[in-house]
Amino acid sequence: MSHCRRFGVPALLVAFVTSLSGLAFATDKTPAAKQAKFQKPKPTRFLRVMRDKQKVPTALETAVVRYVPANGKQTIAVDLVGAVHVGDKAYYDELNKRLGTYDVVLYELVAPKGTRIKKGDRDDSTFARVIKNLLELESQVQQIDYTKKHFVHADMSPAEMAKAMEKRGETGLSVFFSVLTEMMKETNKRMQAAQKGGKPVPQISIATLLFDPDRAVKLKRYMAEEFDSQDPSLALGKTLNVMLIDDRNKACIKVLDAEIKKGKKRIAIFYGAAHMPDFETRLLKQYGLKRKSVEWVRAWKLK
Repeated sequence: MSHCRRFGVPALLVAFVTSLSGLAFATDKTPAAKQAKFQKPKPTRFLRVMRDKQKVPTALETAVVRYVPANGKQTIAVDLVGAVHVGDKAYYDELNKRLGTYDVVLYELVAPKGTRIKKGDRDDSTFARVIKNLLELESQVQQIDYTKKHFVHADMSPAEMAKAMEKRGETGLSVFFSVLTEMMKETNKRMQAAQKGGKPVPQISIATLLFDPDRAVKLKRYMAEEFDSQDPSLALGKTLNVMLIDDRNKACIKVLDAEIKKGKKRIAIFYGAAHMPDFETRLLKQYGLKRKSVEWVRAWKLK
């Protein structure tokens, strides 16, 4: 029962909300033997929970993080615009304004290469509609304007994802059991840690999901606590992390290279927040960039 509670609807909510390079900028000619070994700085947080004086969650915010060349010799800037896939309407209004200021916006969408979301095609999946209604929020696909000319599809197609799985020797069934095993291990580990520390394990019941008039704020606060307690990308587990993060981020990086070669200077990567820690590592290590600034945008009002 505990396993179902921890990795039933709440875990699916967390995963859905945060997920659903050959070019290097560094031009230092110092011999490799003399160059300092890459050291990853303290990771950036791409989601944060704001609290009041009583420690009650009041807002969930996502980060817009800018990266520029560490050597200062180029004028390019790459922004990681982390998103949650359901949020307040004001959240998407603000993102639309920000995304309109870039030379190019690379966006995620598991679809055939070059797919563009048209106004008439912006229909939520059944699962997305359920999540949106449970949390009383709006959906990203309905609120973000993907019709702008500078929006570029930068993701894998279903066929490419299937090919990547096949290359690793995976099947749908093997992936299912791997994910299930990882979820159960993580559940046991977290429950043991909570019990050892004397902390109560939060519970969300079916009655809360279906009949509680305050279910939206309770679920959002529950999820906010989950976001605050762990890295969303790690919460996916090793198998899903490879499929949903690593593979797709590599595809996006190829598009990033192409856009840079076209001369684009102000670039946004607009993906779910769970993708961003991996993107940050790639920008810092592969491209010789450094983090310049972090801005926060309120996604959920929790009070």
